[in-house]
Amino acid sequence: MNLEECKREMHSIVRELSDIEWGVRRDFTGIGEQLCGNCIDKIVSKYEYVARELDKVSYNLIASLINSNE
Repeated sequence: MNLEECKREMHSIVRELSDIEWGVRRDFTGIGEQLCGNCIDKIVSKYEYVARELDKVSYNLIASLINSNE
């Protein structure tokens, strides 16, 4: 998996988890949906952070750093 594929996959995971969180809040009314939704939301936040950090990674920058050390 290359860097761009990894970035796309991370964003896909964030979207899927967000959809799950929304579905839990909508479909499971009265059985702890808020608590469960909040837990999923915390996980989504962590994945969003990782996705933002990953988006900052530049393949060209990494390649130039590697080449400058050779």
